[in-house]
Amino acid sequence: MNIKVNVESIKENLGTNLKQEFDVFLEDMLIQGREISFENPAKFDVTIINSSEEYIVMAHVKLRAILPCSRCLEEFSMNLEFDFNFELSKDEVVDDEISVGEGLLKELRLAFPMQAVCDEQCKGLCPSCGKNLNQEDCDCFMHKVDPRLAKLQKLLKEDE
Repeated sequence: MNIKVNVESIKENLGTNLKQEFDVFLEDMLIQGREISFENPAKFDVTIINSSEEYIVMAHVKLRAILPCSRCLEEFSMNLEFDFNFELSKDEVVDDEISVGEGLLKELRLAFPMQAVCDEQCKGLCPSCGKNLNQEDCDCFMHKVDPRLAKLQKLLKEDE
C-alpha cells in the first residue's frame, strides 16, 4: 500500500505539525488465516510533527471489515478503530515524502482480535455434525446431559 504524505511545508520549522485526512481503499487480505474484506473507504487521519532529528507520525484509522465468525464461520461486519505512532529519522525521508502505508498495514494486522465473533452469544458449530447451532439444534450425543448431572442442569435453569 502506497500512502505518502508530503512534509515540505513543515520541514523548516521545528515543532510544527501537518494534519491530513485520507480515504483509503483497502483490498481483501488474509489476516490470521481469515479472508477479510472491507467496506471501503477506510478513514485515515494522520498528524506529522517536525521534531529535532525525526518526524513523529501519529495516525488514527477507522474502518468496517467483513470477516468470518470464529465460532460459526458466518460472515459478519465489525467496526475497527485504532491509533498507531512511529518515528522516522529525517535521513530516511525521500523527496520530502513520508510513506505511511506500510505502518498502516502492520498495525491493521495487529488490530484484529484473535477470535472475532459475530455475537457474544454465538453458539458456534456442533463439533459432531457441523450444524450451525445458532440456526438449528441437533440431536448429537454431545448435547445430551449425563443423567448423573441432570440435577445440576435444573439448578442452572432456576438461575435464569
